[in-house]
Amino acid sequence: MRSLPVRVIVIILILFAAALAACGPAAEPEGDPGQLLVGSAPLPSPEAAATPVAASPEAATPAPPESDDAGLPGPAVPTPASIEPRALTALGDPNAPVTIVEYSDYHCPFCQRHHMQTMPQLIENYIDTGRVYYVFKDFPIASLHPLAYRLHEAALCIGNEAGSEAYWAVHDRFFEESQFGGQVGSLEQLDGNITTALGEEYPGLASCLESGEYSDEVNAGIAEGMQLGVSGTPSFFVNGFPVTGAQPYDVFEFVIGLAEEGELENAFREAAEQQAAAIATATAQAAIPVDIPLEDSPARGDPDAPVVVVEYSDYQCPFCWRHFQETMPQLQEYIDAGQVRYVFKDYPIRRIHPEAQKAHEAARCAREQGGDEAYWQMHDLIFASQNEWSGNPKSVDALKRIAAEAGLDSAAFDACLDEGRYEAVVSADLAEGGGLGISGTPTFFINGQRLVGAQPFSVFQRAIEAALGSVQ
Repeated sequence: MRSLPVRVIVIILILFAAALAACGPAAEPEGDPGQLLVGSAPLPSPEAAATPVAASPEAATPAPPESDDAGLPGPAVPTPASIEPRALTALGDPNAPVTIVEYSDYHCPFCQRHHMQTMPQLIENYIDTGRVYYVFKDFPIASLHPLAYRLHEAALCIGNEAGSEAYWAVHDRFFEESQFGGQVGSLEQLDGNITTALGEEYPGLASCLESGEYSDEVNAGIAEGMQLGVSGTPSFFVNGFPVTGAQPYDVFEFVIGLAEEGELENAFREAAEQQAAAIATATAQAAIPVDIPLEDSPARGDPDAPVVVVEYSDYQCPFCWRHFQETMPQLQEYIDAGQVRYVFKDYPIRRIHPEAQKAHEAARCAREQGGDEAYWQMHDLIFASQNEWSGNPKSVDALKRIAAEAGLDSAAFDACLDEGRYEAVVSADLAEGGGLGISGTPTFFINGQRLVGAQPFSVFQRAIEAALGSVQ
């Protein structure tokens, strides 16, 4: 039997990271300020990855597993899930030694990345060679991607009309063609695009969509996934063991190898023991206030406010966008009342958000012209227009348009951005955050106490009120 070296533990710990590279679904449970909530980020160390897969439908960390030892969580080894395959939406030999089930969302960018970057290699090396049976399951996330369900229904309409090969053909098109993408503005427009592109070839499509013939099947996929603890897309089960997020091909290659050799459960067990120890360490560290260097960082509010909130953020991160949209307006009341000083730090995660670096530099270039007032104006505009520049190969041009619309001097701004004047400043914040052990965005420090993830306002409110009470 193959031994389980450190690299196995590293890989499996990554698999436990619920939202390493995954879109988080539907409802949002309130978290505890002392708990970690996973955002959208790579994990720089095995310890940072030691967050269990959430069993609730959002990118949130559940409570630590129960323990027989006072103060120490015990290892949580997942039981292999028993999942009914669906032949219509499957590829490969059903008798293959390894089965991979994917729960996915056609409008999730991480699912798209898996389809574009990893799936071709899985098909060539494992599915077509009879080593893997691959099953696609529906898990559209209505709260993030309200129109995605329609594509899942359409794929099932076409598959049931014309067979599995037709299903996979439109599956590929739904991920690859912008006319079906998340930027489509309305259900009517999406339906029009679907029927225009596919209706002639599949004459039963329009009536199938109109009747909602397969809506129950899509909903059943969501319910099944949630029952299995799926908390983001894409989520996979390899011979019943969970692998979450748009992991690179080499992770799948290694996990499939373990499954073929019958070692996958052993790897998860050993990883769970490491995970339990890491959770205990992280919990202890989280209770220790951190001294954050503020220096010349952009800030809002009274410099003498009794509470300082520091946010490490990524302009391209969907969880950071959600914090900006939903929580920041309510935090502004504390800022306006002189109770909170709010500091913003740059933490662009370049590996999964390649346009973020320039977005952070753009805000810094705005500050050069108009101080913190111009910075925060640009900050707000960059987040508000995330869908315009994120994933856009001409993102820099889009950022320049935003700056011009904000009334900045275009020539000066463009020169600043083009020459990378603030690249080193942004990188310094990134290095600083890494040194603090930041493993996801957004990450906050409230008077030095760590709070991770796009938590609801009520969580911030409790933490801020506690901090205010302690300084009175």
